Amino acid sequence: MRQLTMILFKIGLVLFLALGVVLVLAQAVGLIAGSPGLVSGAVAALGLPMTVAAGVTGLLGFVMSYVFHWKTGED
Repeated sequence: MRQLTMILFKIGLVLFLALGVVLVLAQAVGLIAGSPGLVSGAVAALGLPMTVAAGVTGLLGFVMSYVFHWKTGED
């Protein structure tokens, strides 16, 4: 259970960070090119998957605090 949770967390973390980077880069290209459609289209295409991946990863992090028996104040 612990190993599976950690693997899923790492996959989710990489997924939502990669989607966020692609989103920001696409918006930057749209801004430089003067294409408002690209800026808003990037959000329309990647916003929901990125948000869902981030939410699921956050929930996995919460579950991991119980699975790994983390205590507050530990370093």
